[in-house]
Amino acid sequence: MSDLRKDPTRGQWVLVRPSGGSPPVGQACPFCPGNEGLTPPEISAYRKDDGASDGPGWSVRVIPEADPYFRIELDLAREGVGMYDKISPRGATELIVESPRHEDTPATMLNAQWEQVLWMYAERIRDLKRDLAIRDILITRRHRQPGSRITHPYSRLIAIPIIFDEVRRKLTEAREYFQYKRRCVYCDIIRQETADEARVIWETPHFVALVPYAARAPHEAWILPRQHACSYEEALTPASVADLASLLGGYFRTLARVLGDPSFEMTLNTAPNRNAKVLPGEWATVADDYHWHIEVTPQLERLTRVGGIYVNETPPEEAARRLREAWSQPGHQPER
Repeated sequence: MSDLRKDPTRGQWVLVRPSGGSPPVGQACPFCPGNEGLTPPEISAYRKDDGASDGPGWSVRVIPEADPYFRIELDLAREGVGMYDKISPRGATELIVESPRHEDTPATMLNAQWEQVLWMYAERIRDLKRDLAIRDILITRRHRQPGSRITHPYSRLIAIPIIFDEVRRKLTEAREYFQYKRRCVYCDIIRQETADEARVIWETPHFVALVPYAARAPHEAWILPRQHACSYEEALTPASVADLASLLGGYFRTLARVLGDPSFEMTLNTAPNRNAKVLPGEWATVADDYHWHIEVTPQLERLTRVGGIYVNETPPEEAARRLREAWSQPGHQPER
């Protein structure tokens, strides 16, 4: 039986999960159209002709992970084990199959396809946040992950009954900055970076793509919405989704050109479930102090750390310059 256990010396949660073995994967890709019977029953899908569930004709499809980290069927149980804390892994682990085309990548997907993926992200977040046992949701997209058994394009959504440790740190830093300056730290970053321009990769009417000032790895990038909002799923409009789809497509094409289609991890950071609170007033100012955003870390397997401190040998200003110049070259503009 899996459970979440808290390390009292680090204040971090660990999922203790006995190995059940990897689900077998044959020669046929289970995510390709026509192979829907090889996956668990779908949760949601976009289809042009309102076809039947678990059949072909879809453009984006959501399924439960076959061997999930967190399960919606479990009861939420919190208990003390002597001095320790333990929580049952109540939540959800879903796979968002981004395209019916097996060979698609983030750099080759059309903007219209990216738009559908972005809308599906929001739909799944909204749906899961109706469950008050779920406190936090993270969507990640890994490309060319070493050792991956499936190469079909997909994102993973994980919903959990606690706040992710990294998210908690960001929420705490954002709240403390707001308490001191009465301004959102991300809004201030946008103002300073667009004024300095040295680390800006690309700007659009709704978003700014930049290499962060203290980038943890070469060519790390953040995509920040210009309009302040703490929750991704609440902030989307048709115009902003179209803009974000174009920006993501352009960024990933540029990244592939500069670094030769590297592995990377994309993470969508949105506010936790504000209706699911353990303590009264918890994250009461999150609407003012937090700012949803996307982070992309290329060549994740090459991250270097010393005692928990990241070591980056490429100055952020140089990384931003390389990406900006590659993006501006003829024939490599984002699709319109």
